[in-house]
Amino acid sequence: MLKENLGFLLLAFVGFCEILVANAAITLSSLQVENQVAPVGIDVKPRFSWIISSTQRGIAQTSYQILVSKSQAGNSDVWNSGVVASPKPYLIEYAGPALSSDTKYFWSINIVTPAGSASASSEFTTGMLASSDWGSSLWIGKPTQGLPDALVSAFRSASWIWTSETGAPNAPAEDRAFRKTFTSPGGKVATSALVLLSVDDRFSFYVNGNLVGSSPTTLDVWKTAQKFTVPLASGSNLFAIRGTNLADVATGGAGPAGVLAAIQITFSDGTTSTITSDASWRSIKSIPTNFQSPSLDDSQWAAATVISAYGSGPWGTQVAVLTDTAPTVSLSDSTWIWSSESASPNAPAQPRAFRKTFPTPSGKTVKSAFVLLTVDDGFTFYVNGALVGSSPNQTDAWKSAQPFTVTLSGASTLFAVRGNNLPDVTSGGDSPAGLLAAIQITYTDGSTSNVFSDSSWKVSKTVPSGFELPSTDDSSWAAATSLGKNGVSPWGTVAASDALGEHPAPLLRKEFTISKTISFARLHYSAGGYASISINGVPASDHVLTPGFTKYDTQTQYVSLDVTSKLKSGANAIGAELGRSHYGSTQGSVWNWNTASWHGEPALRAVLSIGFTDGTTTRVVSDASWQVIEGPTRLDDVFGGENYDASFAQPGFDRAGFTTTGWSNAQSMGGPKGVLVNQLQPPTRVVQSMTPVSVTQPVNGIFVAAFERVVAGWARITVTGPKKSMLTIHFGEKLKADGTVIFEDSNHYYANNFQTDRFWLAGTGSPEIFEPKFSYKGYQYVQIQGWPSSTPPTTANIVGQVVHDDLQPRGGFQSSNDLLNKLHKASTFTMLNNVHSIPEDCPTFEKNGWSGDAMLGTEMFLSNFNAENLLAKYSRDLDESRPNGSGPPGVIAPDSGWGANNHSPTWHSAFIFIPWWLYQYRGDRRVLEDHYDSMKNYVAFELARSPNNIASTGLGDWVTPETSPAGGNPPEDLRVSATAYLYQMLTTMNQVATVLNKASDASTFSSQATNVRNAFNQLFLNKGTGYYVGSGDSGYRQTHNLLALAFGLVPNATTAKVVADSIAQDVVSRNTHLNTGALGTKYILPVLSEHGHADTAFALSQQTTFPSWGFWIANGANTMWEHWALEARSRDHLFLGTFEDWLYKHMAGIQSTSVAFEKVNIAPVLTGFLDSAHAWMLTPFGNLTVDWTKSGGNVNVNVGVPVGVTATVTVPGAQILEGGKPVAPDGGIKIMEIGSQGIQVSVGSGTYSFSSVAK
Repeated sequence: MLKENLGFLLLAFVGFCEILVANAAITLSSLQVENQVAPVGIDVKPRFSWIISSTQRGIAQTSYQILVSKSQAGNSDVWNSGVVASPKPYLIEYAGPALSSDTKYFWSINIVTPAGSASASSEFTTGMLASSDWGSSLWIGKPTQGLPDALVSAFRSASWIWTSETGAPNAPAEDRAFRKTFTSPGGKVATSALVLLSVDDRFSFYVNGNLVGSSPTTLDVWKTAQKFTVPLASGSNLFAIRGTNLADVATGGAGPAGVLAAIQITFSDGTTSTITSDASWRSIKSIPTNFQSPSLDDSQWAAATVISAYGSGPWGTQVAVLTDTAPTVSLSDSTWIWSSESASPNAPAQPRAFRKTFPTPSGKTVKSAFVLLTVDDGFTFYVNGALVGSSPNQTDAWKSAQPFTVTLSGASTLFAVRGNNLPDVTSGGDSPAGLLAAIQITYTDGSTSNVFSDSSWKVSKTVPSGFELPSTDDSSWAAATSLGKNGVSPWGTVAASDALGEHPAPLLRKEFTISKTISFARLHYSAGGYASISINGVPASDHVLTPGFTKYDTQTQYVSLDVTSKLKSGANAIGAELGRSHYGSTQGSVWNWNTASWHGEPALRAVLSIGFTDGTTTRVVSDASWQVIEGPTRLDDVFGGENYDASFAQPGFDRAGFTTTGWSNAQSMGGPKGVLVNQLQPPTRVVQSMTPVSVTQPVNGIFVAAFERVVAGWARITVTGPKKSMLTIHFGEKLKADGTVIFEDSNHYYANNFQTDRFWLAGTGSPEIFEPKFSYKGYQYVQIQGWPSSTPPTTANIVGQVVHDDLQPRGGFQSSNDLLNKLHKASTFTMLNNVHSIPEDCPTFEKNGWSGDAMLGTEMFLSNFNAENLLAKYSRDLDESRPNGSGPPGVIAPDSGWGANNHSPTWHSAFIFIPWWLYQYRGDRRVLEDHYDSMKNYVAFELARSPNNIASTGLGDWVTPETSPAGGNPPEDLRVSATAYLYQMLTTMNQVATVLNKASDASTFSSQATNVRNAFNQLFLNKGTGYYVGSGDSGYRQTHNLLALAFGLVPNATTAKVVADSIAQDVVSRNTHLNTGALGTKYILPVLSEHGHADTAFALSQQTTFPSWGFWIANGANTMWEHWALEARSRDHLFLGTFEDWLYKHMAGIQSTSVAFEKVNIAPVLTGFLDSAHAWMLTPFGNLTVDWTKSGGNVNVNVGVPVGVTATVTVPGAQILEGGKPVAPDGGIKIMEIGSQGIQVSVGSGTYSFSSVAK
């Protein structure tokens, strides 16, 4: 059954193209451009691939001819490659004239083989081939009260300046002074200035002689621009800065010094003018006492020296501009209040009504209020008579204040609360009762006022009907009784449940009219963050979480779609909702995404290109004519989750004729600065919907849905309930002892929200559906609190959505061993759960593109899935993570600057190995060409910081069994693994240079590798034991010796045998257990199998006690874990589940011996414990299959070899049959060798059934 399913998936993958068969013996399929079928948006020089199938054996392509046309398939009005003699059917690069942007092309392939010829056709459509092709489209988003876009843009176009220094950008650890005088243009009256300022290292800032402010004294404070608002004189104004340069931390000497500034001056007529730091500023080294005074004559001061433009020099793009305007009010000044009671703070189990009227100050216009509110035990909250929200329906909900944002207007505002006190849980009598509130009111001019709970509030012990209405007379109500400030007993300190506040996602829309017959319509869109696009009320595609995550100030992806079927004659509308992703992250975290250099508010750039049958075209572009409003997604955080208030929903906003009351014009924005590139990796999709296997109520009011396996994604919730009822939805991979979900951030990486969605109902009376758009979680369990019905939720109410990049299968494995099958399935689930435009470490806790994890997983990704475009994209991410374009890549990519210059060659090696494996598995030469110079630069850097050719690392064989489940390096000499990886990088670079015809570089890499190998053996090869030992090792270390063998560091065959035997002996001495972490685990089964210990390897794969893969399975695992122990934090981590290489290469026996599997060895490792194995791999030439069985002394090996591939097959036994008959040369089979391993034959393409009898 599994084979049938795998075959179906393969057919689905290869079947989408027009096939024109010229000879029954030859067919063409899987026509692809850039590894995609009929792609839209190609903005690189396209490469063409196809697969040939034949009923005859021993067939290879002898020539091909590619035709490209704008008019129809089979024509060559654009390009004719001519007949090219070549067996290669993959990644043939276009070599015709320049292509046009946003244009459909037809391409045809004609191939010739000894069995005949065949032709087939397909198509591709280009994207935006130049930045100018985006035309008049603008980055747009919602208007903000934060920093003006023009000011931020000016700051990022400013120059770093300092005094003239001989070692610039380095300067002595001294102070310098800078001045800039601005005179208002004729007829203009300056009123105020908004200033962005950064100085490496510190500063004091003055305007017209008055101190405005100084920089904080924290380390590297220059990485965050400081903001100042200051009134100005009407005519001339002096801006003065005293900059301080501190001594270099490492040397104590000179260090980088610079001033970066942008100042926006506002005039009385509302217009503005902007000045930036440049050579027009005056500077001085010896600072006068009154340097900041306007009366000082600075005419003799020198012109400031421009060090570099923003984005270059030692500072790069590291200066963050924080545009966040989140409310700053807190509960620290709030007072607990209640009605007057005889036993305060205890009170009867009764409700109370509270009111606070706030009159709008004269000259002010109220805009909104941000409210933090909690009541022991619960509340309902109203503003001006309208219901705003209620407390969560959960035990001790008062321990976290709930946030609300509400729009205000009018001369006064009434805040009203119905507070509920419940009886004491133990006695059933009186219990503590109190209300605690903090309210920040924002005016239209941007200023604010704060209101806190105190005795000025009114309270009533009876709750009259209409108590919440402004018309109700509360003059006779009592003043609230103060019970003490926040922090007082019995409550202690109460904090906000979500200090992130609200950052509502904008909804954007644009109507347009079509009056002609449509020929085509294509949408090209990019986003700073995520964009969910719909046209005429339906999604533009089934993509989610797009565009993909990148380092936005170097590259930003765009998506291209064919949307012809979505448009209609007459009025049309396009709508978009924007999410934050990593671009606009508002939550503080250890990874610093919220202060990344690219950080900004979500932005959209779009071009809807429409062609008509009469040959004319038109465009609908994103610009300030679009309309915008804050939508129902009130907060989205890729790590924390989403807050969704259905009362803000705008049903039909993406349809023509929608009423836009309350909407405003979109604001043009700076947007991401990175070059726009088409998203080539597979899109992220909802790939499966799962029904829970159970829904339980382990604690009163808390429901837990359990699913069949650990997944990445979210839940779709269907619920009916009153308006403003709030559901809290937690996600986790594990359960607590009481049956509730472990959803907390155990390592405290994030400041606030984690793995949690919140849904406020609109109260329509009908079922309401909540499904997130802009965050994903790792989970097997979903916990629901606040269910607003007496009827518990059913499995129909909670649907698990599986969300990941839609990688298609390119391989499969099955055997007669149940544990191996379960391990393979768990490994593939883990891989898929960890791809969301980057290969991640885990979808739950970090969601980071850790380079070591990606490196360790690359080969098994390529064996199982069409991950080539994803990994090519990630290779670029790694390249762009190199600080200032030099040195090592980040240990995570894309990166925010966190971990820059981390010293971990074991992890950095991803930048060398991943491109090389892409070339080896898929024949992708371009990825080597694109990154060669950077790869070469990094390896030179690593070698230079490895004294005497011995490397060191901060990340070694991570999480060996004896380490803490929280993570850690093993108790061993980390230099061994670091140096082994340095050697392997050098040998790989020798191969890369050879492929790219860089003979001189290849020779250099070879000699460098030899030097490292000699140093490695001199220092670590123990002459007494004959195996590898490091300084300070805790006993025998398997990984030291595994890497030495796997990377070819051992000096000779005799040593290799001693080392391999030592590994096997150690495994046996540990009762058949491994002792490896992330680095060694990938190699332990292959190395044992290749060096005479296949039975030990197989026994290790079958182990079910700690530490082992089987131990996980025995304890209910359906994915791979982050640690060998049950206490592992993550249960969706791939870097210890790297046995997949062994399954394909050794158990199935598929080993490529040339690029792209053009030549392969098929030699299954037959142990006494496995009766059969089946595997398939879709190589660039086609599907390669191996299916072997063993019964008694007989072995059957069935192989399927694609057209163009030559396979060397080893069949054990003294005699070999094919198809039940003796092997005959005229059957396309050549006997190569008869040896101790069996009979080795060479075959061309075709299907073969070999059998042998034991010797």
